[in-house]
Parts: sequence; structure tokens; C-alpha cells
Amino acid sequence: MSEEQKNNNFKPYMLWLLIFTFVAPIGAAYWLFTAGGTENTVNRGEFVRPGVQLLDMKLKSLDGTDATEKQLYGHWHLMYFMNANCDKQCEEKIYTIRQIKTSLHKESPRFVNLLIHFDENINAEFKKKIESHYSNFDRYIGKKEVFNEALEYADNEMIEKNIIFIVDPIGNVILKYSNDKTAKDIISDIKRLLKASQIG
Repeated sequence: MSEEQKNNNFKPYMLWLLIFTFVAPIGAAYWLFTAGGTENTVNRGEFVRPGVQLLDMKLKSLDGTDATEKQLYGHWHLMYFMNANCDKQCEEKIYTIRQIKTSLHKESPRFVNLLIHFDENINAEFKKKIESHYSNFDRYIGKKEVFNEALEYADNEMIEKNIIFIVDPIGNVILKYSNDKTAKDIISDIKRLLKASQIG
């Protein structure tokens, strides 16, 4: 069959079918929070306004190269931010995120812990701790002003409030958790998301 014949055999609906097959399970996960579908239909996290895309945040790997779609897509993420220093609350949050992933047991490979550094000059002592105790975090360098604008925070507000975010497998930042939310709250939402979607 010629290349032209192959192209003629490809129908537009096939493309939409492929898109629907990938996106529908994630849409179903969102639906569980808003319309029901499980015994407990009230999400613990707060929705992030639509359209915040991780790939638009100009992230760089620790070696200075631009983060790619291949690196950022394909898994669910728990995302957290820090400046050069990490105080007690910050360290407690990072520890909590690590424990949340561990608690997912066989589902844990579907979630990736994501630590965004707003300052490349990380405190030397804490840098060693990250590398030894929190090696299961993917780490990137980001611009505070870019995230503040996209997520509607001011200055250090996001760090001071120790906000944790959930990012879906196609890079959408979808839920956020402030200090009054517990690990149990986050795990509850994660389990429902994973149950609703086989993507990631």
C-alpha cells in the first residue's frame, strides 16, 4: 500500500478516539470530586484554577538543561517548593510527602515526588540530607515569579503556607493542600484519583 493510500485510510475520528482514550480517565477522576461516584465524594484538596501546565513553568534540571515533556509527563506528581533553606515545617512537609508515596504500596510507582528549588544555592547541610534521605524526589529548578503568577500567589506566600500540589500525568496542576490538611487528607484524594484513572 502506498504512503498516499495509508494517509487516505486515516480518518479524523481516529485522532479524536486516541485523544479521548488518553484524556477520559483523567476527566473521570475529576468527576469523582465534583459529581460523585464513590462513598465519599468530597475532595480534601482545593482545586487549582484550570490551565496551569507544568511544562509552561520553565523548569530546568539540576544540570541546567530545560525539563522536557518526557521527564514531566506520564506520572502523577506530589509537588512542593523550597528556597535555599528548609526550616522545620518545610522539612516536615518533605518527610510527609515521602511517607505518602511509601504508603501507596503497589500503586507508589504511579506517583513521583517533585521538589522545585527556587534557589540553586541550597543550604549545604540540607542538600546532603536531601541526597541521602529524600532520594526518591525528582528535583528541578524553577522561577518563583513564574509559579506565583500561574498559581496566584505573592512573593513567598506559597512557601510560607507550605502548599503541596497534585499534578496529573499530562502536566495539569489540579489540587492544592495548605497547612490545615493532613497526610490522610492527601492520601484519600490520591486513592480516588488512582482508582478513577489508569493513566500514569
